[in-house]
Amino acid sequence: NILKIKKYLSDNNIHMWIRQVLVPGYTDDENDLKKLKEFIDSLQGVERVEVLPYHRLGEYKWKELGEAYPLEGIEPPNEKQIQRAKEILKI
Repeated sequence: NILKIKKYLSDNNIHMWIRQVLVPGYTDDENDLKKLKEFIDSLQGVERVEVLPYHRLGEYKWKELGEAYPLEGIEPPNEKQIQRAKEILKI
C-alpha cells in the first residue's frame, strides 16, 4: 500500500518525503536499499529522503502493556551502518 500511495503522489505531482527506518537485520539489506533507491528515482516530486535509525525509546510501552516487544534484542544501528545506508540511497 505504501508503494501505491507513493506512486499515486508521483503521478499527481504531489510533493513528498521518503523516510526509511533503518533496523539492523530487517531493513538494512544492501539489495533492498538499492531497490528502494531505484523506486525513489522513478518517482516525481520527491523533495527529501531520510534514514531514520531504529531506537528503543518506545520499548517500555510494550512492557507496560504486558506485551512482548517484537524487536527484543535488536540493537540500534551504529554510525557506520547509518552512513552505509545513506551512501546506497545517495543522500
